[in-house]
Amino acid sequence: MNKFLIMVSLLGCSLPITAVSAQSVNEEAAIIATIDALFEGLRKQDRAGLEAITVPGSLNISSSPDNAGEVRLTVLGYQELITALSRAGAARIERYWDATVLIQGSIAVFWAPYDFHIDGKFSHCGIDSFQLVKQEGKWLISNLSWTREVENCPESPLGPIN
Repeated sequence: MNKFLIMVSLLGCSLPITAVSAQSVNEEAAIIATIDALFEGLRKQDRAGLEAITVPGSLNISSSPDNAGEVRLTVLGYQELITALSRAGAARIERYWDATVLIQGSIAVFWAPYDFHIDGKFSHCGIDSFQLVKQEGKWLISNLSWTREVENCPESPLGPIN
């Protein structure tokens, strides 16, 4: 009888864990879909699409070395970011891999290495660190931060741009 109660107790404890894990997988997929929409908006130069997945008023920061090797921070407000990402001109493709997604309640962090291409040619690489918030059941990007590196870039496991 005691073994039976222990088995039932263990089974009961594992069910909520499975449900939470499935929910986490669904949330992570929704976050990745938002990030993919960001890069698709960049590729298509789609201002409306980018505005639909970002929180107005966000502050966005990139870090890159200057000519002297010192770190330079570039700060973009929401409108500046949306304008820069949707600006017509050269074809821009950003790709990421090995993403890490952390979720707690209605906030999340996306972290991944990336490479960036302009008109089909490699431009730079770095790390993307994006913060997201869940509003009205939808994950939105509340902040974009990234490094911009032109040297010592690892080769992308995604291969060449098609």
